[in-house]
Amino acid sequence: MSVEGISRVPDAPLAACPPVVPAGPGAAAGLLADLGVLASRLEDWSGALYQLGEAQLGGFVATMVGLATRAESLAAVATTEAVTRGTVANSTATDAGGWVAACVTEAGSAGSLGGGAEGCAPSAIVAEPAICRRIGVVATGCADPRNRVVADALAAGAVTVHCARVALREVPKVLPVIPGADREEVLSWYLALSHTGTRTLRDLSARIIGRFAPEVLIAQDEHQQACETLTWTDLPNGLTRLTADLSGGHAAVIKHAIQALSAPAPAACTGPNTADTSVDSTVDVVPERDVRTPGKRRADALMELANTAARLLDGDRSHSNGTIGGSARIIVTLDHQTLLDQLTAVRRLGSGHQGGPPGHLPGVGRTINGDLLDAGTLRRLACDADLIPAVLGGESEPLDVGRTKRLFTGGLRTAIVHRDEGCTFPGCDRPPDWCDAHHVLPWWAGGETKLTNAALLCARHHTIVHRDLLTATVTTTGVTWDLTPGLMPQRPAHEGRGAA
Repeated sequence: MSVEGISRVPDAPLAACPPVVPAGPGAAAGLLADLGVLASRLEDWSGALYQLGEAQLGGFVATMVGLATRAESLAAVATTEAVTRGTVANSTATDAGGWVAACVTEAGSAGSLGGGAEGCAPSAIVAEPAICRRIGVVATGCADPRNRVVADALAAGAVTVHCARVALREVPKVLPVIPGADREEVLSWYLALSHTGTRTLRDLSARIIGRFAPEVLIAQDEHQQACETLTWTDLPNGLTRLTADLSGGHAAVIKHAIQALSAPAPAACTGPNTADTSVDSTVDVVPERDVRTPGKRRADALMELANTAARLLDGDRSHSNGTIGGSARIIVTLDHQTLLDQLTAVRRLGSGHQGGPPGHLPGVGRTINGDLLDAGTLRRLACDADLIPAVLGGESEPLDVGRTKRLFTGGLRTAIVHRDEGCTFPGCDRPPDWCDAHHVLPWWAGGETKLTNAALLCARHHTIVHRDLLTATVTTTGVTWDLTPGLMPQRPAHEGRGAA
C-alpha cells in the first residue's frame, strides 16, 4: 500500500504481533480463580480511595482505565473463540452481540464473580447494550481468517475494540480504490493509528479515497446534499426542537460558525459600588464564570447567527459586533502535495498544456474542527463562503496562509490555529475558537510576536501557565510544554520596556 502524498498517516503499519502461545494444562482453572479474587477485591476499593494520595489517585485511575480497555479486548477474543467453536451458532442468540448480552444477563442474575463486600449482596454484572454489540461485531470480524491481523492485535492488547471495529468497517471501503492493495497490510496501517482515536481512522479513509478516487467522495457529498432536511417539532413543554440532516460540507460550515460563537464568556463582576469612582481601579476584578451549559451556549450562538443574518438582509448594519466577524470563517488546510496534484489535474502546472475539462480533483482538505472536505466541496465553498486556505509542507509546516482583510488577528493567528488545532496544554481538547494566542516568551521579556513564540491556550490553562510561570518549546510544527514551575521569565529583558 502506497501512502505517498497522504498526510496524517502513521510512519509504518502496525508490527506483526506474536502469535498466542497456548497455556499448559490446567492453566485456565487457576486463572479463572484469580479472576474471581480480582473481581472480589475491586468491590473493596470504594471504601479505601480516601486513603490514597493525589499521585496514587491518578495511578489508580490510569490502572482502572487500562484494565477496562484490556478486559474488553479479552472479551472480544473470547467471543471470537465462541464464534469459531460454533457456540454462538448453537445458542438462541441472533448474533455474537446477542450472545454476549445473554452471557452478561445470566452472570448478572448470579452476582459478580467474587461476590460483594462482607454483609452486602453481590454486585450485579451490567454492561451497556452498545458494548455488547461492539464486542460481537469485532468478534465476528476476527473469526474471518482474512482479519487474522486484527485478532492477533486484540489478543496482544495492541489495539482497542472500538478502533478494531472501525478498522474492520473502513478497510473494505478503501480496498477497491487502492492499486494493488493487500488487505492485511491495509488493516495494519489502520491499526497503527489505534492510539489516536476512531476519528483519525475514519479520516484516513476519506484521505485515501480522496487521493485515489476523488469522484467517490464527490458523489457521496452530492447524494448527501440531495437528502438534506431541516425540520422542527413543537414539544409539550413549549420548546421547539430543530432537527437537521446535512451533508459533510454544509455541516462543517454550520458547526464552525456555531462553535466560533459558543465559547464560555465570563462576565465582569457587578455590584452596588461598580460605578463608585473612589474604588481603586488597580484592583483586579474577578470575572464571573459563565454558568450556561454547552448546549445553551450553542443555542445562543445559533440565535446570534440568525439575528445577524436577519439584520444584514434588512440592511441594518448597526450590530455592535459589526458583521459576523473574523472568527466565523472556515480555515481549510491542504498539504503541499495535494495542492500540486490538484494543479496538475487542472493542467496549470508544467509545460502550460491546455486541454479538456479537469474532471475530479484529487485530495481532501481539513477544517480546523477536523471535518474532511473533498476538492469539489472546497471549490464551492471558495465561491460561496469566506474560506481561508493554508498550504502545508511535508512536516505540516505552514508554507503559505491565505489572508482576508476582515480577519481580526490576521494571517499569523491563522497559521497558529492550523498548527495547534486547539489548546496546546497537555490533555486539553478545547477548540481553537476558545483559545488565546499566548506569548511563550513574554513580550516584555523580549519575546517576539511570531509563529515560533506563540501557543494556543484556553482560558483555564492560560491562567495556569501564568500562575505557575510555565514555558514551552515551540517549533513551526508543534508546541511541547515543560510543566516545571517557575521557568517563565519574571523580569523584563530591558528596563523601561513596557508590557503588552
